[in-house]
Amino acid sequence: MGIVLAIKYVNVVEKTNDDVIRRVGKHYPKRDTRGLSKNKIAEHEAVINCFYELLGSEDWWVEHDDSGAPILFIDGVRGNMSISISHAIDKVNDSQSLAHAAVIIREGSAQESSGIGVDIVIKGDPRLERIAGRVMRKVEVESGRLEEVWACKEAMFKAFGPGLDFLNDLKVNFISNDLLKGLGRKWEVIRKGNVVVVLGPV
Repeated sequence: MGIVLAIKYVNVVEKTNDDVIRRVGKHYPKRDTRGLSKNKIAEHEAVINCFYELLGSEDWWVEHDDSGAPILFIDGVRGNMSISISHAIDKVNDSQSLAHAAVIIREGSAQESSGIGVDIVIKGDPRLERIAGRVMRKVEVESGRLEEVWACKEAMFKAFGPGLDFLNDLKVNFISNDLLKGLGRKWEVIRKGNVVVVLGPV
């Protein structure tokens, strides 16, 4: 099985209801839900919706290893698959924010399923221009595709880090509008609404 992807968003609400808190606690049993901000609760809810689409079940949860990488448990057993998760907040206006999430899964043996990554970036995120000079090569900045470059670098880091330098090790080359190359592998670009998602390797 290749990589499968789900992308979801939920509205960030001022006061989260008890059902959402219970659902987040069920799927993230080692996380203290009481200490999470409304944005983090919404991001977790969007991730849960992604997993439900991919798995068609509510009988799963996520833990994290010592490096922070997510581990998926299904029916009480550690799943034989690699996963990668990304989420971001889009402040639509003064009174509305959306929490976006992207999740990818690839089944297989430990060796076959290792090394996948996904990242989701809000279009026009002003932070990218501020960090571009520190984490992107001149040709990457001049491409005008900062969201794609950053998302690709994050996806590569999730798949093959830690220990990789964003400027010197994670170089992005442009194959086409929907395909990038980095670390000798291809990475798919997906645009949906106000987000850019990069995943791979594909």
